[in-house]
Amino acid sequence: MATKSNNILSYALIGIILLLGLNGYQLYINSQLKQDTANQKTELIELEKIKTELDQDYKAAIEGLDELRGDNEELNQLIDSQKLSLQGQKEKINNLIWSKRELGKARKEMKALKDQAEQYIKELIKLRDDNQFLTSSNTQLKEEKEALNQLYAEIAQAREILIVEKEEIIKEKAILSGKVDIAEAIKINYMEVQGYQVKDDGKTKKKNKAKNINMLRTCFLTETNVVAKGGEQEFYIRIIDPVGEIIADSNGGAGVLTNKLDNTQVIYTTSGSIDYQNEDTRGCISFGLSEKIMKGIYDVEIYNNGFMVGKGDFKLK
Repeated sequence: MATKSNNILSYALIGIILLLGLNGYQLYINSQLKQDTANQKTELIELEKIKTELDQDYKAAIEGLDELRGDNEELNQLIDSQKLSLQGQKEKINNLIWSKRELGKARKEMKALKDQAEQYIKELIKLRDDNQFLTSSNTQLKEEKEALNQLYAEIAQAREILIVEKEEIIKEKAILSGKVDIAEAIKINYMEVQGYQVKDDGKTKKKNKAKNINMLRTCFLTETNVVAKGGEQEFYIRIIDPVGEIIADSNGGAGVLTNKLDNTQVIYTTSGSIDYQNEDTRGCISFGLSEKIMKGIYDVEIYNNGFMVGKGDFKLK
């Protein structure tokens, strides 16, 4: 009986010991769970803190980039590219925070993101300033170009005006020169053409019949002209036969002159000079005929200084 009681007591003690051990283990487990929960809570708080810092840094970086936007499309495209790069870095850091729980590495990456954002902003500011400088320079160059174009246009206009004025001056000068030329032309008051027969011994005899004439002599009396230059003056004789043909033999002194009145070419019969001293002067110009001439009325024109200064006629039987 006593042995049975002792066994019961032993079992009871063992049960008590087991219960105490189980309670102790339970207390240990509960303590560990509380510690793990506290650690997880602390870690979660740290993760949220890092995430908040990441969001703030990322937001500040994006806002800093957006502030640099302007009218330059290339600069705006670069900003968009840099924003995508920062977004990729942010996603990488988020993965380190929440998936791998590598907080130390995440903080290094966050610093790198912040530094990268600051570098982007510095580069963009420099690009913007350079662009503004170039824009300002381009604007200045454009204004200078416009000013030069305006100056060239004014010069071209002034040149055209000068050309027109020069042409007008030339015309006026030509008119004045023509007037001077006309004024200097010595007019004829009287003329007479006489036919002669020149004999073999050189003696001459007046003739009125065409068949006996082998020389014509034109004598004339000039007007007084104080404008004309004194000295030797050349006079050109033009004789037109009854059928309208000009008597012209190059061997007899014929040639061509320019009529300054209408700028036409005039064939003359012969020419000769007289000593003119700005007063009424008599002169005679003779020329020999290489062929017989017809009878009838001949017209005579006398030219001096490019203008016709006298006109008349004579008749041969």
